[in-house]
Amino acid sequence: MPDCGESEFQVSKRLKAKHPRREGLSHPGNGRMKTGDAGILRDDPAIRTRKETAMYYKRACSFGSLYKGLKRSCRNVRWKDSVTGYEANGLKNTLELSERLQNGKYRISDYQEFTVHEPKERRILASRLVDRQFQRSLCDSGLYNDIVEHLIRDNMACQTGRGVDDALKRMKIHLWRHYRQNGVEGWALKCDIHHFFPETRHDVAKAAVMKYVSDPDAAKAVCDIIDRFGGDRGIGLGSQISQLVELLVLNDLDHYIKERLLIKGYIRYMDDFILIHEDRNYLCECLHKIRDKLEEMGFELNRKTQIFPLRHGIKFLQWLFVLTDTGKVLMLMDNAKISKQHRRIRKLWEREKAGTVAPGSTQESVRAFLANADRGNTWNLQQRMKEFYKDVTGREFT
Repeated sequence: MPDCGESEFQVSKRLKAKHPRREGLSHPGNGRMKTGDAGILRDDPAIRTRKETAMYYKRACSFGSLYKGLKRSCRNVRWKDSVTGYEANGLKNTLELSERLQNGKYRISDYQEFTVHEPKERRILASRLVDRQFQRSLCDSGLYNDIVEHLIRDNMACQTGRGVDDALKRMKIHLWRHYRQNGVEGWALKCDIHHFFPETRHDVAKAAVMKYVSDPDAAKAVCDIIDRFGGDRGIGLGSQISQLVELLVLNDLDHYIKERLLIKGYIRYMDDFILIHEDRNYLCECLHKIRDKLEEMGFELNRKTQIFPLRHGIKFLQWLFVLTDTGKVLMLMDNAKISKQHRRIRKLWEREKAGTVAPGSTQESVRAFLANADRGNTWNLQQRMKEFYKDVTGREFT
């Protein structure tokens, strides 16, 4: 008769005799751990991650991490003379920066201030390359993961794997869920904070950083960056850390809306957020509570804040979301954006004829517009835009 080997019970008994349970440790299934064994502690993913996270500021100051931060900071901006000059001496500059950080002699440089006018006028305070190098190293070494692990799923800005495309898809998901439970009837509360970045109080931002950032040295470095903007209000656009800090500033509000107000249909992209619910009166109550919370932080909602029926459509990130009677969600482009593209085509064509821009610039602008329009239900719009291009230039769009 062939040998069938040991039974499962015999194997288990032999292994237990060979590897007895370590003294002082409870069974892993009961969720408790008493006195420590270093090997067991290293095998716990939560403990390992926390231990590594607590040390990331020192890693961020190392030469290797700073040099990687430099290379990533130089992407797509090597056409600038200042960038190529700094990168040409990158090894020397990185070594000097690492020594200043480790000796406590690093000081943030003055910000470069300028104004952009697209899509609207904004004041930008951009960091110097040496500061971007350090901030990039700090974020990549652990600050980014330390912050985003506290954020809700529907906080859509400035995170890997999220952004505009994911926010648009997420809005569709919320509308589909609402339709399955309540049909097409319902209400939306659209909120927009007045001058979010310029009106952010430094004490509120630093309190959020100290609450959620686990590494004390990293938290201090972020607070120094906040103080460097001057005054007691205002965080400048143009810094990677600025974006992450602003994600944290409203994080408690996100959790309050999702967990205390119990709004499932909630989505936020920086200072623009929307609540979807079947009861208008409840949204009015939510609006009052949200105003109170924002006033405690020094913010106020602007005049674009309103409650309206879902049948009117929701405007979000320059797209209009329309929930139909069949449950289909249509993504339509805002009329203002279409008119703006018409004006851009006319101006670019005049400049192209005058030779002040490269040949084909007008068609490239239309191609970029069509690529963006392709996100939504815009087939007819795309055909009309091609016809408009032909009427203005006398050329077929290719």
